[in-house]
Amino acid sequence: MAILWCAFFFNSDVDALSSRAVEVGRVVDGDTVVLTSGEIVRLAGINTPERETDQKAAEPLADAAHDTLVETLSKGDIFLEEAPDKKDRYGRTLAYLFLEDGSSVQEVLIREGLASVVAIAPNDRYLDRFALAEDAARESGAGIWSIPYFDVAGADQIRGGFQFILDKFTALKLGPKWFRFSVRDDLDVLIRRADWEASFAYPPGVLEQSEVAVRGWISKKKSKGVLVISHPFMLERCVVETRRLCPAP
Repeated sequence: MAILWCAFFFNSDVDALSSRAVEVGRVVDGDTVVLTSGEIVRLAGINTPERETDQKAAEPLADAAHDTLVETLSKGDIFLEEAPDKKDRYGRTLAYLFLEDGSSVQEVLIREGLASVVAIAPNDRYLDRFALAEDAARESGAGIWSIPYFDVAGADQIRGGFQFILDKFTALKLGPKWFRFSVRDDLDVLIRRADWEASFAYPPGVLEQSEVAVRGWISKKKSKGVLVISHPFMLERCVVETRRLCPAP
């Protein structure tokens, strides 16, 4: 095991101080596993389609994401690197998983079009490589990128859950703790002032009346959607930034 451990870190850029070898006992879905120790791990930096629950039908490709994760994890020893923010609100460990050759488990799912990239501050260590993998998947129409269910939608087509939205901010309110960007009466995008000042490289006022694309988990309160984001990757300015969700000019 010591030799394998050394070889793993030689072949990867994983942080040895926050990493450990683990054994996966069960795969819950495309982005959640349970270790043999009982620890529940949520794969950081990605979102995969939701499997069927008592309340909701399965999203397209949910089973494919689950099965691909099972297959990927069966290829050898698994190493876990904890994310900087180690726990989510459900108490699950947030982490990056790697195979013994140093390849990223998350990246496998992204390249297959079975996961989209998310960035929740401060957990963005592998964002650049994940984003490149998503670009390649989207350009080739892999997985979710060729299924209408996952198409970028207007804010008047919010269904709740994880979505890609393309629309225009029609109003903004800059409060002492939160910035609120509104799309008519359909959607409010909320960003903490502290997160904005730490990560966003432009003044918030430039977004008023701007076409933007956002991604993330949207909750519905009455007839309005609410999306909280903390990282600029989740908000794309269509005119001035690399186009991922925004349409080509």
